[in-house]
Amino acid sequence: MRKNILKKFFIIILILLSTSACSKEKLFSVHVIDVGQGDSILIKTISNKNILVDAGDEEAEHTVYSYLKRNGVHRIDILIATHPDTDHIGGMDYIVDKFKIVNFFMPNCKANSESYYNLIDSCRNNNVKIEFLSKGDSLKIDSHTKIDVLQPATIVADKNNLNSIVFLLTYDGHTFLFTGDAEKENEADILSSYDISNIDFLKAGHHGSSSSSTKEFIERLKPNAVAISCGYHNDYGHPHRSVLETFRENNCIVYRTDKNGSLVFYCDKDGLFTKRKYIIE
Repeated sequence: MRKNILKKFFIIILILLSTSACSKEKLFSVHVIDVGQGDSILIKTISNKNILVDAGDEEAEHTVYSYLKRNGVHRIDILIATHPDTDHIGGMDYIVDKFKIVNFFMPNCKANSESYYNLIDSCRNNNVKIEFLSKGDSLKIDSHTKIDVLQPATIVADKNNLNSIVFLLTYDGHTFLFTGDAEKENEADILSSYDISNIDFLKAGHHGSSSSSTKEFIERLKPNAVAISCGYHNDYGHPHRSVLETFRENNCIVYRTDKNGSLVFYCDKDGLFTKRKYIIE
């Protein structure tokens, strides 16, 4: 009798654990991977689509690879190189070599660097077609998720930050803005071209540099949560004190990889949360 009761108890526990695991797996999530002074972001949709935005520098390739594997990524449905700076694409050739890449996007610009040529070689060797994104393009990910590309409007020679892909991801009415290393000129064009405000999430431009996240931009966007990807005690002084003050003045909750490590944000019908604590309701 006791054995039967214990057996039923363990079956119930297993069912609950299984249900909980499935529920968590189906949540939309944004993972800002700690790659030091660089960018790498994994977006997982409820339809099991994996979007990887940037891959850090060469030293971060194993960090990104291991993070993806730990989070059940076996293929990358959309790979985006926001721009060809080494701290964004240095580890990307390794990712192209190790994962099945379904779609790969970058801006229509080049860089005279080993990282750029390594990436191009890996795409060629793995039969990965490179497609370009610019202002006005859109990608439908699934019935719940859409990407609208806001930048670059034009390609500027020898200024790759200005060529950064900036995109607004919409998931069931919730809005997430990813900015690469976009600067104030890009932000001004976005403000004049689009009616965007009160967004849920912002990946701060250029690691929190003072050349991005202008007061006008943040006052219009009013992001609830801001993620800054930067290295601990980096040589650039990122994030800049004036930028942090701008976020504070606009009541943004700021998360930083240099202080918090890798960041994970989940989203459901009730809003955005991290570690089951809602940021917005």
